[in-house]
Parts: sequence; C-alpha cells; structure tokens
Amino acid sequence: MIAVLAVVVFILFLLTITLGSRGDKRYSWFEYYAKGRESGFTFRQAKDLKDLAQVAGLGDPTEVFWSLKALDRVIAAITRSRNASPKGLDRETEQLLERMYEYRHRMEFDQPKYKMGIKSSHQLAANQRIRILVHGVGVFNSTLIDVHARYLVCTYPIGVKLPAGFSWKGRRVSVYFWRHEDAGYVFDTYVIDDLRIRSVPVLHLAHSEALFRTQKRKSVRARSRISAYMYLLKRVEGAYEKPERDPGLKCVVQDLSEDGFAVMIGGKARDGIFVKIQFFLGEDQVVMSGTVKGFDYWPENNRSLVHVEAVRPSPRIRNLIRSYVYASRASDPDKGGGEVFAPVHASAGRNG
Repeated sequence: MIAVLAVVVFILFLLTITLGSRGDKRYSWFEYYAKGRESGFTFRQAKDLKDLAQVAGLGDPTEVFWSLKALDRVIAAITRSRNASPKGLDRETEQLLERMYEYRHRMEFDQPKYKMGIKSSHQLAANQRIRILVHGVGVFNSTLIDVHARYLVCTYPIGVKLPAGFSWKGRRVSVYFWRHEDAGYVFDTYVIDDLRIRSVPVLHLAHSEALFRTQKRKSVRARSRISAYMYLLKRVEGAYEKPERDPGLKCVVQDLSEDGFAVMIGGKARDGIFVKIQFFLGEDQVVMSGTVKGFDYWPENNRSLVHVEAVRPSPRIRNLIRSYVYASRASDPDKGGGEVFAPVHASAGRNG
C-alpha cells in the first residue's frame, strides 16, 4: 500500500512540475525534450531545433513533432541560411537537417494516402500513364484518356511491331502503372473494342476490381525539367560524387528523389546498365549514380524515359535533393505543403 502511494505521489509530482513549467505556454520544456528524444533527436539537436522553431516564428516548438507544415517552416529557415552563406552549413547543422528530413519522411508516409491504396480501376484518373503487356508479343506504352463507368479509354498502344493478323479486340492483357505518390499496380483485363474517336485510334479496356498493389513508394518525388549530363559506368559499386569535367550524353531529368530519378534521352535504353548523371540545383552541383531498372521507349521520336534506382547519396547531396523536392511540392497546393520553402531552382543553362 505504501509503495502504491509513493508511485502516485511521484506521478503527481511530475505532473505538477510539467504543468508548472508551462506557465502561460501550451507546452513545457519537459514535454518538449521528452518528445524530442522519442522522435530520435539528441538533447543538443532538440535544443537547436527549439531555437530554430523560434526563429521560424512558431509559438509552440512542439508543433514540429506533429505538424508537417510547422516542420517545413523550420527546414525552410535552415535552407535559407544555407543559401545565404557562401560556406553553406556547418557539419552539426547538416546532421540536424538530415535528422529532420528523416523525421519528416516518417511523418509523410504515415499519412493514409500512402497506406490505403486503391482496389478498383474505377478509381483511376485521366492522364495516368500505363504499360500494357500482351503475352507472347511484348510491352506497349499508353495513357488513359477517360475513365468511363463501363470501361477505360486509352491511347493506341505504342511498342514493338505487331505480328501479322494481330487484333486488339478481345485480347487478354495485363496493365501496369505507377500511381503518383502511392505505389505500383497491376491488373489483368481484356480489350473490349478497338475503334476511333474523332479519327483518333483508341482502345476500350474492361474494368477490374482486382488491382494488385506492388512496390510502394519509399521517398517523395518531384516532377522536374532539369538539363543534365549522363555517363555510362562499368560498375555502380564505389561510385563517387566527383563531377566529370567532360560533357556526357545530354538528357533531361523529369523525375527526382533521393533514391532515384527518371531521365529522358535520345535513342533506346537498356535495362541493367549502370549510369551517372550530374546537374545543378541552384548553385550546387549534384552527382548521382545508379542502375537502370526500366524504360519507356517511343519509336516515333526515338526517345526513352529511363528509370534509375540510385545509390544512396551522401547526406549533403540527399539534403540538397530533398530541399528541391519539397520546394517543388510547396509550390503546388495539390501536392501538399504550404508556401514555406525558399525556391531552389534548377539551373538548366550550366549543362548546355
């Protein structure tokens, strides 16, 4: 009985200290540092984060542990400091920024939109790019034009040469696609009809209620249009971030994240090769290496969109990429985030 009473007294003592330390504030220093430790920050990092939260104008520093918008404001303050300083950030601040981005990543992917997914092709939207696999023939690229209540309307598939006497109507196919900020999906269906709408050839595909969710997105990506140079590598192991002095193959980065990128090149790509790209984000040069995991090829203009899984960049390069990605998302209200990030523009002119 005495032991139980002692525990109750101790809990009431901690509660009194916590509430007393709050004063007129909505938080106490005890709650703040306890939450900081729980979130993976050291005591020193939590203190620096608290100071930065005050600089960013947050009345309650604990907001950074539960509000994406508040955390973005603090990250933006650090980003502006880096851009304003000719020497960039010191090592400790770079490490703090790295930890903040890691925490933001966890908060981002805890949102329901990354966990729920979709179950039916009725939930697809127009302009979704798809790949159509015809067994025994090959893979074709297409885009959804409309999602009708009874069928999907897609552009005429582009890909390998069709065999003589081939007919799309009634053909069993598999459809693959990557849903923006979600995951990859695949479903089996068949072609209802092959026809023309206002002289434009299209296919009608049957709906499916059995979508299979494949690889989930692991990082936040941003669509882009950044001029870059690409280089072929003999191996990806030990790839370093030292920029090449000579120009490589001109390309355009169209999709960027810390763990991968997609680039548009002239000609037809190959799966499994190792590549390296370099480009500028503002005044900072970025070098990334990785393995080609797939590509979309358009024979009519002899171009390929190459999808690359990147070797994990250094903390500095990761932070630069994250800054660009979140700045791009902040400028688009449909992608989440407020107008909090200082713009990090991609310098196209430097790469020719």
